[in-house]
Amino acid sequence: MKEYDLVLIGAGSSGSIVASKVADKTGLNVLVIEAGGSDFRPDIKTPIGYGLTFYNKKVNWCYETIQQEKLANRSVYCPRGKVVGGSGSINAMVYVRGQPGDYDHWQTRSSSDFGWDSVQSYFDILEGVGANDDVDRISVANVEAEHENVLQNFFSAAKSIGIPYTEDMNGDNCEGVGHYPITTRNGFRWTAADAFLKPAIKSKKVQILKHSLVTKLTVKDQHVTEVELLKNNTVQIVKTKLGVIMAAGAINTPQLLMLSGIGPVNHLKSKGITPIVNIKNIGKNMQDHLGIDYLFEAEEKSLNRVFGSWSGRMLSLFRYASFRDGPFSLSVNQGGGFIKWKSRNQFPNLQIYFNPLTYSLKTPGRRKLLQPDKKDGFAIGFQPCRPASRGEILMNSSDPRDPPLINPNFLGDERDLHDVEAGLDFIETITASGSLRSIIRQAKSLDFSKSSKEEKKTDFINRAVSVYHPCGTCSLGSDTSEDPVSLDFKLRGFRNLWVVDASTFPSIPSGNINSVVMMMALKAASSISEQLNEI
Repeated sequence: MKEYDLVLIGAGSSGSIVASKVADKTGLNVLVIEAGGSDFRPDIKTPIGYGLTFYNKKVNWCYETIQQEKLANRSVYCPRGKVVGGSGSINAMVYVRGQPGDYDHWQTRSSSDFGWDSVQSYFDILEGVGANDDVDRISVANVEAEHENVLQNFFSAAKSIGIPYTEDMNGDNCEGVGHYPITTRNGFRWTAADAFLKPAIKSKKVQILKHSLVTKLTVKDQHVTEVELLKNNTVQIVKTKLGVIMAAGAINTPQLLMLSGIGPVNHLKSKGITPIVNIKNIGKNMQDHLGIDYLFEAEEKSLNRVFGSWSGRMLSLFRYASFRDGPFSLSVNQGGGFIKWKSRNQFPNLQIYFNPLTYSLKTPGRRKLLQPDKKDGFAIGFQPCRPASRGEILMNSSDPRDPPLINPNFLGDERDLHDVEAGLDFIETITASGSLRSIIRQAKSLDFSKSSKEEKKTDFINRAVSVYHPCGTCSLGSDTSEDPVSLDFKLRGFRNLWVVDASTFPSIPSGNINSVVMMMALKAASSISEQLNEI
């Protein structure tokens, strides 16, 4: 039985940063336990390869939600990274900080330490703003020079209906549309594991145990003393001197806590688990973005010419192998932004995506990113920024290998329908504008010009999917009765158990959450290091 000063669970975006920074600031030996394996794979390191990881159980938990009542009783696919780098190793790499209003709410729920001014300073540190070297920072690449020209039609159409173009998606005022920055470096995907965890492992500050599924935390007198795990179908025990840091993500963190007897008592008992600490909101407050794409065949050149033929793919692959640029170095999420369209408040209420690629839907609601259509086209979609609906994570059984019950409760709050209707109106308006209307040959998913309002809503209900931003299931805040995690990232009722991943979000940010996960991890690492240095 080995013993470590600290044990951290999960080598994703949050775990990679916290393990590295805490080890560096405290000098303690840190063990990272990861359920998945190495991220040194061409389908991960080649940016466009994320389409190949979308259903690959070797690197992806491939979860499904329970049937969603307001989405025609459909289950919705919920991919999560099961690999070093976590979901940051399989996502579309879009990097956006979000809007000031996101963090105004965080500040209300917690303190000024989580308001816009404070988080901006940590984003700056994360991105290395003002730094003279590439050490310990995430690489945010401006790749607009590589983007398809059809994006100009989108920007022109947006301008014609009053939506500005923005040069900076991550400024104080990010309203408008533009080119999405992505987390790549020298043509490769660049994750928190690349920037933080791997250098720490190389320098011997951190150790990692891969292909190891944590099954239980052992608790004694408000302290976590041991971590139980499965490796090669064998139960192993790891002891910790100073504590455990949870970074398993918004789905697996609450599941593991409940498996350990930490959570809502009645639910634990119903699964045959002896309660240790009654924390009623473990697994509650789940939030996620719900979105939809609309596909159009177009006359303007698109990525379909590249990925729709063997010759196009081979030429682009040769270009990528030679120069690390071209379509293989990109995400298909090239354009979009945050817009106010019939918004009920002062902030943008919709995030827009414009992708210069279309694909055939073999299975409803599931994308086949590397099976594009032969003819040129584009996809345009939206997600409401701040859903009011709240779901939950529950255990399916007491077996840690059994996937949890995931219920985002999409559209469970009727207030969310307003922004859905606003998004539908936006898509209809922009696709009917001159610079997009002039290149559209035909609609491939829904013809807005021939559809009633009710038909558009029905189509949304039948096709909308998760945008893969689950969060909030162990919310951080100042309310001791409602928020499971205190402002110092400790799980309430414990002296040495911290939570640092997206489950801590008080509410969902407006856009893609990976940047926010990493920012929050930096804040957590700073706080936890101070606590440990005082022991």
